[in-house]
Amino acid sequence: MSKPAPIPELDEEQAAELAALTAAVAEADADLRAVPHEEMRAWLLELAAGNFDAPPPVARLL
Repeated sequence: MSKPAPIPELDEEQAAELAALTAAVAEADADLRAVPHEEMRAWLLELAAGNFDAPPPVARLL
């Protein structure tokens, strides 16, 4: 079995970008408000069909 490729060292800009993305994901995960995927999908399909008056789905606590 071969060894996995080593993880390359990050330069300062890449490290800052990784830190910002990690913080953004953590912030999003901490937010308990959510819209179920199927409700969001249905709304987006309404918009794509030209029904711009379709009410957006309501976020609710998980």
